[in-house]
Amino acid sequence: MADLWGGGVIASPDRLNPRQPVAVIDMTPQLNAPLLGIFGNDDNGPSPAQVDQHEAVLKEYGKTYQFHRYDGAGHAFMGYDRASYRPQQAMDAWGKIMDWFTTYLA
Repeated sequence: MADLWGGGVIASPDRLNPRQPVAVIDMTPQLNAPLLGIFGNDDNGPSPAQVDQHEAVLKEYGKTYQFHRYDGAGHAFMGYDRASYRPQQAMDAWGKIMDWFTTYLA
């Protein structure tokens, strides 16, 4: 599994509703697939603090995961058709994604 967005994983109680009654992070105990996370350090959704919180919960439950963070990259930095595109970071991230899937899906 790969998380290339991460927005909404950490949700405060006021953001929960009938369509999303539980924050994604609260489902961590049931996670049964290795998780790759790709994040930009300039992103606000998820912010670096939210990525830290997500990582702490994954560690707490002994989950297999790997997170990569990129300086100079914000939200949607892999979207080549957007102003937020960061080619160097995106190419590195794609390499990490391919390695992850080769390891866990082969």
